Amino acid sequence: MKTFPTILCAVCVCAFARMDVRAVETPVPLATAVDSKEVTVEAKGSGHDQLSLTLRNPSTAAVNIAIPAGLIAQGRDKPDQVIVLRKAEASVPAKGAVDVSLPVAALSSKSSGASQAFALTTTTEPRLKPLLEYLASQPDAPRSTVQVAVLCLLENLNYAQWMQYLSAAPSSPPATGPHPTPAEITEAVDVLGLLRRLAPQQTFAIANDSELKLRALRNPWCRVKAMQVYGLDLGDGAVPPDLGQLLHTKPGDNCPICRQRALMEKAAGNL
Repeated sequence: MKTFPTILCAVCVCAFARMDVRAVETPVPLATAVDSKEVTVEAKGSGHDQLSLTLRNPSTAAVNIAIPAGLIAQGRDKPDQVIVLRKAEASVPAKGAVDVSLPVAALSSKSSGASQAFALTTTTEPRLKPLLEYLASQPDAPRSTVQVAVLCLLENLNYAQWMQYLSAAPSSPPATGPHPTPAEITEAVDVLGLLRRLAPQQTFAIANDSELKLRALRNPWCRVKAMQVYGLDLGDGAVPPDLGQLLHTKPGDNCPICRQRALMEKAAGNL
């Protein structure tokens, strides 16, 4: 009987220890952590494709931070807005800091792309919810493809506006020929497939453009998928491609876009 209180105390200590570990491991939403001053945040990036957060933890206990997909940040100098495409988590040590680089897309084709400080907002964009949910299961979806899809969903981008965007947006590696390149046409067909999947009842200007349709159907890299996107007969025995499957998923996957980039790099090296 004398040992019971000791055993009970030991059990309680272990239980509290496990609770403390779980408390540290449970991610705290970024907005909650900032409001409660568990962390401070500095954001910087460009209005096109870059956003990095510096999270500082002034307390004596480590904290895990959950950064949600759909978070919108706005430039402090220029009114560029970007949206975080995928959720992320960061563990910030006690009295320490971490830098987090986030995948983002611009919310406007007119974004300046200027490097500047950003402020996090509480704004949401409901029109992009289906896209963000899709991206949660597509970690290799190219940011450039997603960016064009974002602009189509928000601005109903037409062919001429898409061309202007391609000319103004940074590219890696830079295009060596006039826009649109075969790789860009292939990417546009991927976007059309995404839009068909995400918003089947919505009409998009770029999908109805005859110039893009002609180029897509003439492009051997994406002709079969383009035929399905435009509702053309694939022929007897042809297997229709999955409209939800992107032709380009990650660098080096030997897709048409990667092959085009390899050719461009080879041509540049021979100059």
